[in-house]
Amino acid sequence: MGIWSRLVGAASSDVPAELVVVVDRESVSMGDDARTHRRELRVPAGSLVSDVVERSSPDVRERGWSWVAVVDGTVVAVWSVDHGVALLVPDGPLTAPDPSGVVQVRFRYLGQLDPAWLHARLAEGAPLDRDALEAEYAPIARAVLERERREREASTTARLLGPTSVRALERLGAVVDLHSDELCRFDVGGVAWQVELRDTMTVVFGRGHRSPLASLRPVGLAERWVLAALAGDRRAADGLEPLPDAPVRAGAEPVDLTVAGRPRAVDGSSGAAVAQLADASDVGPLDLVRGRDLDEVVALFGLAGPGA
Repeated sequence: MGIWSRLVGAASSDVPAELVVVVDRESVSMGDDARTHRRELRVPAGSLVSDVVERSSPDVRERGWSWVAVVDGTVVAVWSVDHGVALLVPDGPLTAPDPSGVVQVRFRYLGQLDPAWLHARLAEGAPLDRDALEAEYAPIARAVLERERREREASTTARLLGPTSVRALERLGAVVDLHSDELCRFDVGGVAWQVELRDTMTVVFGRGHRSPLASLRPVGLAERWVLAALAGDRRAADGLEPLPDAPVRAGAEPVDLTVAGRPRAVDGSSGAAVAQLADASDVGPLDLVRGRDLDEVVALFGLAGPGA
């Protein structure tokens, strides 16, 4: 029996006056599991498949997110905030599989796959396999993201890191590949680094790690920490102590510090500055830059001149 014949059919005396639509959806995150997503709708008999999918659409509404509607085990549509209902079957009156009048509608979460692309692939007959679809879409997503980043870089003269910071990084061997008001991406000795503004936090990737090394606020603190961390790596590679001998200043700025997910007490904490570090070895650079401005940090590492 085909998709259409299982979903729609001619009216008969066995068809109830209304249908009970039992709706459920997949969770989008661990925290989203805290409550049930199951609910019921009552719709008039003869309601169109497209109308039922729209009425039962997920309560999580984010642009660029894709959902696939599965009605009584049959994939019928892609739904998104961007495009609404995009049917994969002909539209027509929805009928229940038995005289009870109960229809099961489940929304599968396909993450941030482009809804139009996903609809096209499913319409072409691709299986509803999230892992396989994500793997297929990944290079497309990377290309789209890179284009958007390049367009943003070209559209503004604002930059995330200031010129003093960039010059000091270049003296450490950094080659800047992309720099906008939200992102600075550079390479140091064949190792990629990325400093990215996400909401109020500046997130730092580097040293070949896929997960962040640090997340800091404000940007000025992130600038100083990145410079100290990179300069410390350079000194260690040269056989020196990673950090110069400079004590933490008594008047250092307050910082709320978390290391490897565990809060740490810092003198004068509970301030506006935040540092979330992945590794305890990176607390040293933070201690060094607290209470010092960028020019002082540059001078401490001898990065103020062309011979650094």
